[in-house]
Amino acid sequence: MNNPTALLEISGVAKAYGEHCALSSVSLSVCQSEVVLLLGANGAGKSTLLRIMAGLGRADRGVVEVCREPCVGFCSHHGSLYAKLTVRENIALTARALGVLPREVDEACSTWGIDKYHAKEVRELSKGMYGRVALARAFLGSPRVVLLDEPSSNLDQEGVDILCSKVASGGTEKAIVIATHDISRLQDVATRVVVLERGVVVADSVNNSDRGEVLAQYYGAGR
Repeated sequence: MNNPTALLEISGVAKAYGEHCALSSVSLSVCQSEVVLLLGANGAGKSTLLRIMAGLGRADRGVVEVCREPCVGFCSHHGSLYAKLTVRENIALTARALGVLPREVDEACSTWGIDKYHAKEVRELSKGMYGRVALARAFLGSPRVVLLDEPSSNLDQEGVDILCSKVASGGTEKAIVIATHDISRLQDVATRVVVLERGVVVADSVNNSDRGEVLAQYYGAGR
């Protein structure tokens, strides 16, 4: 990577689905200790960009470099859990794939307040608890890059508080990108704001001394 502190770098990334251009020459560098809110209207390209960063989608052109040691944590807005497995089985399955110790599964369940549901099948959970399980799985294995797509959309305030605490405790070793519409509840954890419109980056507070100015300009929010 060109920047020695960058954990994620993309340059000139473009992606189209048929005649629809989802991303057009997007360039972005995210360094350790940064928490980036990725904002934009539905269809702006946020989910497509996150999936490419996570290695779950391929760009039509451009360069993508992501630190994958020890792993990349990803949570889609669908959660993508196994409906007929229990809460613990879902998390333990990911833990085994990552070589994570069983005690860390217990710690994750406790941290996210889902320990009392550990034996319940995921299909029986509320949307909020489903979201917590998906997030617990995304943070397993101490990933240095964490990519979250609408992580708070189904969370109650307690769930959002846990999410914000987990993001804030990432320290200087992680780079976190959060695609969201939930600006009011997540803006305080952000160190940076990036705005996408029709597949193009139209604002990035890394070029501005105050992320609040970007929020105010595009959303009438921020402070």
